[in-house]
Amino acid sequence: MQLDEQSGSRYVRPDTRGVGPIGDAQQRPLRVALVVEAAGGGVAVHLVDLIDGLAANGVEVHLIAPRGPRFDATILNADVLARCATVTRVPMQRSVSWRDMVALVHVFRALTRIKPDIVHAHSSKAGVLARLCFGAWKQVYTPHAVYTLNPYLARNARRFYGAIESQLGRTFSDRVIAVSADEAEHLRHELRIPSERISTIYNGVPEYARLPRAAARDALGLRADAFVVGVVGRLEFQKGIDRLVSLAERFSTESAGRLQFALIGGGDIRKAAGVEANRLPSALRYVGRVVDARRYFSAFDAFALPSRYEGFPYVYLEAMAARLPIVTTRVAGAETLVAGEGIGFVVANDDDMLEFEAALTMLLDDPRVCSRMAANCARAVERYSAQRMIAQTLNVYHAITAEPVR
Repeated sequence: MQLDEQSGSRYVRPDTRGVGPIGDAQQRPLRVALVVEAAGGGVAVHLVDLIDGLAANGVEVHLIAPRGPRFDATILNADVLARCATVTRVPMQRSVSWRDMVALVHVFRALTRIKPDIVHAHSSKAGVLARLCFGAWKQVYTPHAVYTLNPYLARNARRFYGAIESQLGRTFSDRVIAVSADEAEHLRHELRIPSERISTIYNGVPEYARLPRAAARDALGLRADAFVVGVVGRLEFQKGIDRLVSLAERFSTESAGRLQFALIGGGDIRKAAGVEANRLPSALRYVGRVVDARRYFSAFDAFALPSRYEGFPYVYLEAMAARLPIVTTRVAGAETLVAGEGIGFVVANDDDMLEFEAALTMLLDDPRVCSRMAANCARAVERYSAQRMIAQTLNVYHAITAEPVR
């Protein structure tokens, strides 16, 4: 295996038995190149499960990922990378600039060397670069929250990015994978990508080990007697960290210390929340970045997601697997999973957070509601498993490789 960097801890492979083998007619394993720019957070977790599941089903996986801090080696660790036939690190940045032409050359050279059957790009930047690399391969693209879902995007920016996504989706994509029905609807009606080019595959989560509750709370510096609400995500405007601070201010005065928020995530807390870390409300415990944060979900009594927009948050699935009631703003995936499965409350996506506060107060005051939602989580887990996600992704691969070259 070709590998540039190795680091991290052991990752337990999800059980993918029963997913189904690669087609018998092939003379060699299906060769898939995964191209990714945002190799961190939920996208990195998705890639771990995808690499694991594809490799377990005989797919030859090649990873093309960015150099530098955008690559989270604590998630995409040595054990994960060892399952790839090759790992190529290229100079790929999130912001749009002339350097994208350099990245395009590097990606094209890597694909020319690999000669994949399928190029599967993840997130917007990688989606553009990979689909501009023309070759004898099929193109699959998973946006993980297409950028034009952002309700705060300026009109000119929306037109610009929407035109790019629309043109690439209609002309240079054999399949675009939406991670929620809301995202699929946006791709179809707002970006005018033909329905036959869109597949909806919800993210899936494997069963994973969690720390004992007391040990998890002690490690995160949380009170043993508090009702703890977990919040996990990047410290960015999109994730509504400023909204969380305003909520914590209210509960600091109104709940007499009964409720405590635990915020886990990397980034600039001052920029995201508008305050210094040492000036956070007393009800908010800022933990910082934690390796494999989902192991600590046992410390929580509930989970909160105050985001402004999402594609389909992986943390929904991780909270569900931990049997945690969820309170979330109305973002893509919320109605289908949280409301549809009865595992939490979906509230207005606005900055006053009154509905959010009321929902958390109901969970705080009524343990029966928490118990009912936890039971619903247990029933819903199988429908959102990593096995199902891998099986549906393989179905897409099989379908497009059977189609004639356009």
